[in-house]
Amino acid sequence: MHKLLKEVVKVYTQFQKLGPSYLDTFDNRAITEATFEAVKTKQLQEYIKKEFKPIGDISMLPIHLEPEHRFTIAMFALKSGVKMPLHDHPNMFVLSHVMNGIGERESWDIDPIDHHQQIEFRKNKGDSRILKAIQYPKLQLKEGDNCYTTPNKCNLHKFSNSHDSELFMFLDVILPHYNGVDRVINFYQPISENQLELMGNPKTYQRHPIDVDDIREFIVQ
Repeated sequence: MHKLLKEVVKVYTQFQKLGPSYLDTFDNRAITEATFEAVKTKQLQEYIKKEFKPIGDISMLPIHLEPEHRFTIAMFALKSGVKMPLHDHPNMFVLSHVMNGIGERESWDIDPIDHHQQIEFRKNKGDSRILKAIQYPKLQLKEGDNCYTTPNKCNLHKFSNSHDSELFMFLDVILPHYNGVDRVINFYQPISENQLELMGNPKTYQRHPIDVDDIREFIVQ
């Protein structure tokens, strides 16, 4: 984990200096390699085996929660047939590394013409609204695969488990993390190939525990 944390801190430091646009353009090969190495370590595998308890359709196990929402490393698991709701990552980078099973990722971006509606909704919530959007080809994922989310590419995504019995498990490296201020999660429902409904937190979205701020810090040294 030390190498991965070092790479994450490096990227986060540059993000602080250069802003969200850096997360769209930086060379992600080093952080990808460090993630691949981290999931193979005996220490992390034993930690997951000891601490992970699938609860609900979608479960989350924190690996590293950095103070002040700087970044988070966590493992997610989806039961067979489960689809995670479509959600966004405002001004964030996410590396998702598949650890077990097979699944599918759907990804979208909001048309720039409707970016202001996202910002307004984060501040005021209120009624749902229809936004113009761009949909990308679906990705079929298996163990060892990676996919990426950046501020301006595939910023909205959802994962689903394609296997009829196995868990679909993936490690997410998220930086910076949601902070409840300018990085607030929004959820969406596809209406057509170029339209999404922006809405509140769907009841179908289950995590354990529910709120990141309530999670005790699991830190793998």
